[in-house]
Amino acid sequence: MNLHSLFHPRAVALIGASTEQNKLSGRPLRFFREYGYAGGIYPVNPKYQAMDGLRCFAKLSDIPVEVDLAVITLPASAVPGALAACGAKGVKAAAIISSGFAEVGGEGARLQEELARIAAEYGIAVCGPNCSGFVYFPEKVTASFSVGLNDGFPEAGPAAFVSQSGALSSYILGAARERGLGFRYWITTGNECVLSFTDYLQYLLEDPEVRLVLGYLEDARDGAAFQAAARRALALDKPLIIMKVGRSEAGAKASVSHTGSLAGADEVYQAVFSQNGVLRAESLDELFDLALLAQAPRRPRGKRVQVLSISGAAGILMADVGSELGLDFADLSDATKDELKKIMPPFAAITNPMDVTAEAVARPELLSQAAEVILKDPNVDNLVVFFGIVPGAHEKLAAAIAKVAQGTDKLVVMTWFPLPLTDIWMSLARSGVPVFPEPARGIRALGKMAQYVEAREKALASKSAAIGKEPAVASEVETIVTQAKNRGRNALTEIEAKALLKACGLRVPRGGLARDAVEAKSLAGSIGGPVALKVSSPDLLHKTEAGVIRLNLRSQEEVERAFDEILQRAKKWNPRAHLDGVLVEEMIGGDTREVIVGARQDLRFGSVVTFGLGGIFVEAIRDFAVWPAPLTMDEAREMIRKTRGYPILTAFRGRPAADLVAVAHALCVIGQLASELQNQIAELEINPLFVLPEGSGVIVGDALAVLR
Repeated sequence: MNLHSLFHPRAVALIGASTEQNKLSGRPLRFFREYGYAGGIYPVNPKYQAMDGLRCFAKLSDIPVEVDLAVITLPASAVPGALAACGAKGVKAAAIISSGFAEVGGEGARLQEELARIAAEYGIAVCGPNCSGFVYFPEKVTASFSVGLNDGFPEAGPAAFVSQSGALSSYILGAARERGLGFRYWITTGNECVLSFTDYLQYLLEDPEVRLVLGYLEDARDGAAFQAAARRALALDKPLIIMKVGRSEAGAKASVSHTGSLAGADEVYQAVFSQNGVLRAESLDELFDLALLAQAPRRPRGKRVQVLSISGAAGILMADVGSELGLDFADLSDATKDELKKIMPPFAAITNPMDVTAEAVARPELLSQAAEVILKDPNVDNLVVFFGIVPGAHEKLAAAIAKVAQGTDKLVVMTWFPLPLTDIWMSLARSGVPVFPEPARGIRALGKMAQYVEAREKALASKSAAIGKEPAVASEVETIVTQAKNRGRNALTEIEAKALLKACGLRVPRGGLARDAVEAKSLAGSIGGPVALKVSSPDLLHKTEAGVIRLNLRSQEEVERAFDEILQRAKKWNPRAHLDGVLVEEMIGGDTREVIVGARQDLRFGSVVTFGLGGIFVEAIRDFAVWPAPLTMDEAREMIRKTRGYPILTAFRGRPAADLVAVAHALCVIGQLASELQNQIAELEINPLFVLPEGSGVIVGDALAVLR
């Protein structure tokens, strides 16, 4: 759909316009007139002949010229007729500010369906309904009633903003002026009956004047399109900064596996953001902080930061916060330290963070002099300066820091608490130096922006190839799944799930299926050593809870007794369960660790892989990492490192390191399988996956597969 007419209209019809300029239906006319929109403005309302010095038309069809954009503020029941009139006249874009549609249900939902039908019939790009409209600042297209426009027209800038909230977006528009952030686009999506959040995002990224995009997101309705747009933003180096709300686990409520119940909607969104370099803002303050850093002319060149502060305490605070985000507060070179000793007072410590002491009150130029020296140090990628109250020196200091920043290709960030007069700190911002009103906020924004730069570098570099399956293996896997579905089953038995994983190259324990105690004893004898017995049934997926597992059985008598106990317990737990028999397998001994590897189909983003420490307490401990599938070996290794339990998998207290390469390979296999069979497999889990010492591989302990 062509959004050009939406943002670049040559003529605008205001359908339902009011003469009362403070009413919702009167503000768009007021703003178009007051702020100097250069195109044609045509109010449409049969009650009036004229409005604010303009001719007012009884019907849209009465307007004698072509109209590109209609702004509709009518009651909900009248909106479908107005949109149909737009189609008949050839209007290609509409902003429907009216409410009373799907958000209220019932008749409102039916009306919205009618809007979607009309828009599709005529090819109309519709913003809304139930939205606050939009503004395109360069051409003064004010298709909105937002209170953020009440106090004058904001200065245009390089940022675009798109939001699934109306009221909050108006406040953000008003606050942007105070923070020195200029928008090129400001868009509220409303109910998204035609144009979605991602549709706007895709359009905005292709505007060469847009350098960053901010978003308020509740739900990305087309996950694949959103991911593609995020990757496009990363490729173009246009940071995508999103405040994502709604940390609900509703998406995992219906899950059967441990894997499915671990990762709720928010964990999946965070994984998608991390994979695609999306900067997530945890608050409105951080939304602006990240935007100010993103619009700066320089990016962090690395993670090494030198802090130069007038307060020792502020410096320590920044070092604490920055370290949590992966910033490196490296030592200065000996040559730099020698240069600094020539200008610093003898009682100042040349460290990182570096406190210039109260001497800076008497000698404000000390900060800029030290900054010039530090920025020449090869061990410094970025410089963060903290300043406080020094009466009479603020303006001079701002000018000096601006000069220092313009003389280097490294990023210089200013944190100033409390902020000086607006004109002073804005002069720094106009010089390309981002200014933050609190030290922790400045260093946090820098840390996240450094992560963005790193993510972008990884994305642009050649990536490891995803693990694939041979055609013969794919055929065997398909056969296992198809046969189970043809029998009307919604899950595989453990033996079937293990056969599927074995076909994909993963190692499974030696063993087989016993249908009576004699077969069980025979299998145990052929395996030799201790064995494990587990019921085999597509209706008993969680065997621990059902009590149908027996471990470390060594004698024929133990095997026979356990066989009978397991079947009796299974029948008692679920009398309707279909029992195939009992699985007899070798016990996996030696120095092993237990992990969980799984995948499920997310409602928005498709296949996602989960990894964590395994066992029966996995949901209680909730130590796991999530990543979209398929994934590369590098991504799989990063998943493993993200968990808190990662050190347990390394060489630890005399134990050898676990085979993490084999674990990463298993993650790739599960991800590939879930991706290729996403229309057939809903959930797939290995718990536990036994991890042997380094170089010895992994063994599937238990496996579960839920079918779609």
